[in-house]
Amino acid sequence: MKQNEGKVSRFFDQLSDMNKQLMSSKGTNISVQSGAVLFSEGDSPKYIYLICSGLVRLSKLTADGKEFAVNLNQKGDLVGETGLFNGLSYSVTATVVEDAELIRYERHVIEQLFQENGEIAVAFMKWSSIHNQSTQSKFRDLILCGKKGGLYSTLIRFSNSYGEEHKDGILINIALTNNEIANYIGTTREGVNRLMSELKKDKIIAYENNKIVIHDLQYLREYLKCGDCPVEICTI
Repeated sequence: MKQNEGKVSRFFDQLSDMNKQLMSSKGTNISVQSGAVLFSEGDSPKYIYLICSGLVRLSKLTADGKEFAVNLNQKGDLVGETGLFNGLSYSVTATVVEDAELIRYERHVIEQLFQENGEIAVAFMKWSSIHNQSTQSKFRDLILCGKKGGLYSTLIRFSNSYGEEHKDGILINIALTNNEIANYIGTTREGVNRLMSELKKDKIIAYENNKIVIHDLQYLREYLKCGDCPVEICTI
């Protein structure tokens, strides 16, 4: 059973069957291979995407040109929604990291859809609010707890978003390299190598088929002095 099952609410999951069909009929179905860039930071907004399958990473470039991963969006999430209603340039780059099936919407079409359909608009506002709070709490952990805290926070968030019950704890059922993890906390691969080796030595984590198993999630939570925030806020 997925660790986050029934807890993390995706935009599309909140809609009635009728409005799911309506949303599906208003866009264009496209297949996108891993590695493709949907849009880049600074581009003018043209499309919004609904993820039907696959994964899309949102990232920003730092002043020194290093990629900083902000979110990893999955089935049921929207991508590119920051350009809605304001026409501002995209603030992130969206890269497909797992072959994806998407529905692509013209910006003006989905804006009109939200204006005309209250349930869809409310679902979007709820999802967007949770999405923004999650991003803010992630940056809070990075600022207040340093690189180690950023790593621990990232592992917890991945466990909430992609975790499955495992006989020895929680399996993060997505392949993650230390370099990819480093992109989520704004540090070097070497720094993550050292911290992950420490966690493995202390039996806090282990690896199984190149995936991370968290043996002691409470250890990570106690380091961060985690409160009882909703699991929706503590996602990647």
